[in-house]
Amino acid sequence: MTMESFVEILEQELEEAVEVKNKRSLHRYITLLTENLVRQDRNEREHSEFREAIIRIDTRIEEGFKRMDQRFESMQSSMDMRFDMMFKFMTTGFVILATMMSVYQFLA
Repeated sequence: MTMESFVEILEQELEEAVEVKNKRSLHRYITLLTENLVRQDRNEREHSEFREAIIRIDTRIEEGFKRMDQRFESMQSSMDMRFDMMFKFMTTGFVILATMMSVYQFLA
């Protein structure tokens, strides 16, 4: 059903339902009413498209954060291995240094 036929049907029905004093006024009223309905439909469609776009953006952001979390977790595990190895070498170095100082004091 086209908008013009919808306007004509509304105009005829309203003209039959009530006494019409001015047909041009009735036509303007029906035209404004239908234009308002068309605008509401367009607004609802645009709102729906906008909402879908926001949902897509939100999904992309969540996926990006998940990838960043995975990267940080992999970096953290490699850093933990390096830190453990560094801690072991430092501990071994201090033990050797303390032993050498004790031996030096004992011999001197």
